[in-house]
Amino acid sequence: MVPEYTEVRAMPFDATVAPTAPHVFNCAACPAGAACLVRGASASELAAWTCAVDSQFSLAQPGKALIEAGSRSEAIYSVRAGCLKSYTVDEDGNERVRAFYLPGDLIGLDALGSQAHPAHVVAVVPSQVCRIPRARAMELMAGAPGLIQRLIERTSRDLSQALALAGDYTADQRVAAFLMAMRERLGSPQAVRLPMTRRDIANYLRLATETVCRVLTRFERRQWLVSQDKTVRLLQPDALAAVAAVVGLAAAPTLPARAA
Repeated sequence: MVPEYTEVRAMPFDATVAPTAPHVFNCAACPAGAACLVRGASASELAAWTCAVDSQFSLAQPGKALIEAGSRSEAIYSVRAGCLKSYTVDEDGNERVRAFYLPGDLIGLDALGSQAHPAHVVAVVPSQVCRIPRARAMELMAGAPGLIQRLIERTSRDLSQALALAGDYTADQRVAAFLMAMRERLGSPQAVRLPMTRRDIANYLRLATETVCRVLTRFERRQWLVSQDKTVRLLQPDALAAVAAVVGLAAAPTLPARAA
């Protein structure tokens, strides 16, 4: 369940919204702090980042828009809870999923080099985000080497994932790599609760939904995993990691637990 907090009304498409009442943010107590950009930051960097957050708000329903493709880039967003996805729509009206954003991930980095967002971003499940004005974020990065280093590392990870999945890999390799990457990102060594639908996963992996379902069934028959609804219990993560290794996204067999 998404944790409760003093809510600031939702902001569609990057519109600036002021809190309805004075609000003091505390990044040190954030449930996504273990995965956020400020993880391991100094006290001064943490304080500066906290001051840079101008609002927090909920996207209460799946499909609720945070950003519209082509809208002006005025802020970046840190996911506090839930899951969001970015996507584009081609000339035939087909949706193309570009990325999934989980707690601690930053949204809007792909627009820092331009004035407009290249893709739509919507909630996959009820979610919460923190908003940091673009200008304030850029000023903060200029004066905080530790934050800019972690930003480079985060951007490098996202780029590596995008390039890896663009390769010519089999359906088994793609699905295994996705499961191992989600295992690492969610900090769930055994049971991975996938917030997105099979259809979205297939779209992201550039596979048919039926193909993803067949691959999961095949892995179950090999007793590598058990899939029920959106939960995938990994019985043989080493076997999955071996299949995924060629893609370059396989996680190590042992992972630290992610903070709730």
